Amino acid sequence: MINSNIIDKPRKAGAPDLLGVDDYMHALIKFIQTCNMPTTIAVQGEWGSGKTSMLNQIKHQLCETGVDKELDNELPYYGVWINTWQYSIMKSRDETLMAIIGGLTNEISRIIKRKHESQSQAVLNKVSSLFGKIAKAGAKVAGNQIGLEGDSIDSFFQGNEETVDLLNFKNSLQDAINQCLELDIKQGNNNRGFIFFIDDLDRIDPPVAVEILELIKNIFEVDNCIFVLAIDYEVVVKGLIPKFGPLTDKNEREFRSFFDKIIQLPFSMPVAMYDVNHFLLQSLEDIGYIDAQFSENDSLKDKLTDFAMLSVGTNPRSLKRLINTLSLLNIIGNVKNNEEKEQYELVVNFGLVCIQIAYPKVYQILIEEPDYKGWDEKTAKKLRLPELLEGQAIALKETTEFDEEWETILFRICQKEPYLASRAFQISLLLNYLSEIIPVELDFGEEISKIIGTSAVTSVSIDYVPKQSKKGEKVRFEGWVGFEQMLKTNKNITSFIPTLKEMHDYLETEYEDLIQFNYTPNFLTLACKYPTSRARTFLFVRLKKGNVNLEFNQKVVTINTIEEFSSEVRSEIKNYFNSYSIKKL
Repeated sequence: MINSNIIDKPRKAGAPDLLGVDDYMHALIKFIQTCNMPTTIAVQGEWGSGKTSMLNQIKHQLCETGVDKELDNELPYYGVWINTWQYSIMKSRDETLMAIIGGLTNEISRIIKRKHESQSQAVLNKVSSLFGKIAKAGAKVAGNQIGLEGDSIDSFFQGNEETVDLLNFKNSLQDAINQCLELDIKQGNNNRGFIFFIDDLDRIDPPVAVEILELIKNIFEVDNCIFVLAIDYEVVVKGLIPKFGPLTDKNEREFRSFFDKIIQLPFSMPVAMYDVNHFLLQSLEDIGYIDAQFSENDSLKDKLTDFAMLSVGTNPRSLKRLINTLSLLNIIGNVKNNEEKEQYELVVNFGLVCIQIAYPKVYQILIEEPDYKGWDEKTAKKLRLPELLEGQAIALKETTEFDEEWETILFRICQKEPYLASRAFQISLLLNYLSEIIPVELDFGEEISKIIGTSAVTSVSIDYVPKQSKKGEKVRFEGWVGFEQMLKTNKNITSFIPTLKEMHDYLETEYEDLIQFNYTPNFLTLACKYPTSRARTFLFVRLKKGNVNLEFNQKVVTINTIEEFSSEVRSEIKNYFNSYSIKKL
């Protein structure tokens, strides 16, 4: 069964490894199995890079299920999962910190009670009693006194009743955990300890995320415990700005020292090593975008990976969005045209969607000027691009990515935005690779215009609907109605509209479902739905002042009146169509 989308959920425990990360996961598991405790491990990576999926797999491999007793006796740890973002919803900073203390405490108590309720009741009662006192004192003790406003919890243990309760609470947690493990050994279960999985720290306010790190360090870092945190170092940096000020070369060591104090082992998600090619092909087959025959074409498969790497990169969340976008466009194409696309069209569409997601401003310009290999100084003036400095012009001529005029225009487009400027070489490579896909016998601009017209509906920044067009803009219209509305804005052709409509209706009736109309401000084209080769467009109807030129079979016929659209002309067009099409008229 073909699915229409890829769900953006973390990889479930035991699910197949589509990105090739299991070797790294197994290595991290081996480290955890033999490490001394307490230890804190940071699984680092940008949002959507797969941190939660990694935590899921570790928990599945090492932690008791609480359901299968036989399996649980073989697994060496108890697992506690805390989603910090869920604890922070609709809560203030202090309430969030207090809720996380409560969540961790409740999870520890729940596990111990499940395993040894009668024998551990006394220590659990003590934990509960001390937590109640802390909760009554408020989040100030748990937040301000051990957070960014203080260096260490030890500096507050000076006889104050609240801080003494906090120290007693930490000791009571240690006693409860130790007793649980001792009772396990007596029952023949050699559990090593508890693993705490702290997820989604990068979804909450960075200063609060940093305070949570200190909270864990100062209260819950006890013997026989391992903390595995999903957090990016950049979040820590942002969270420390209120304490250290903006990050500079001079204070970078302070930021790094804080991180090193909390974290004993940093582990970065190996995004650069992800098997993007396998993931893409498998996902594209799952949604029905490509078939087994396509998968046999190594050259085109490699282009898909190239386009992805030059745009959305290896981030799994971005890749899933790309796949889902392609799935919807594929469904729209099937509903509208019910025709099978050429392999080159699938690859070009893939590349355009990559640009749409990663470089929306470049994509918007492609909507307006799809024949990008024809970009010149007129294009630059229309887009109000900045002039190149003399040194820039000389340097660009010496590069293969920007030695053509259209590439220079692209470079100037990218200079208007810092992110695009930093990715200018990647964008140039992507567009060059894209141009190599379209067969040389086809009109390049027309092909890009045709394909990009369907992908625009999934753009988040462009309202792509039929609209009035300025001369020269390459826009596509959905059906005769939108095309006619555009024609009425041009005084030079208004009087010719009835004649053009009569020609259009004849062709539509005569050829029925054997052809496809494509409407643009400067011409309409007729494409063969069942071509004998990759070339599909067999007739151009080019708009002129008060007439049209019919262009087919290397000849041009000018039509001023409907009488000039004679039976002889119609017969020549028909014969030329039959030479193109598998299905004849």
